[in-house]
Amino acid sequence: MQIPNKESQQALKIPRWLAKFILISTRDNPKSKQIFFELLKPMTPSEWCIIWIPVIFPDVELPTPGERNPTGYMKACNATLTLLTGYNQRTIEGWFYGKPYHYSVGILLRCFHLIFKLQQCLKN
Repeated sequence: MQIPNKESQQALKIPRWLAKFILISTRDNPKSKQIFFELLKPMTPSEWCIIWIPVIFPDVELPTPGERNPTGYMKACNATLTLLTGYNQRTIEGWFYGKPYHYSVGILLRCFHLIFKLQQCLKN
């Protein structure tokens, strides 16, 4: 199911069952529906790795734009995303070089991002 996104004029792709759940659970409060859809904006694998690889692997150096990835960065990304998504490492490696991935991967990564942020807030 595609939900129209007012800002970018693109449709936000989410599974039909999830859209139905959001619409039913927010029917009394339209503002919370917009918040739900904002939270479900897909996150690219590279975007997720830039944020979370330094947290999970503090000794791995972040890549500099326009240069090659530092030693160990892609290995850490592949291992972490394989564990989180269940996809093969070769498949995940292709995502960083322009191969397409299913739209649900972006939503899943956004959900993990939010869970990890919540976990960090609860620790403090």
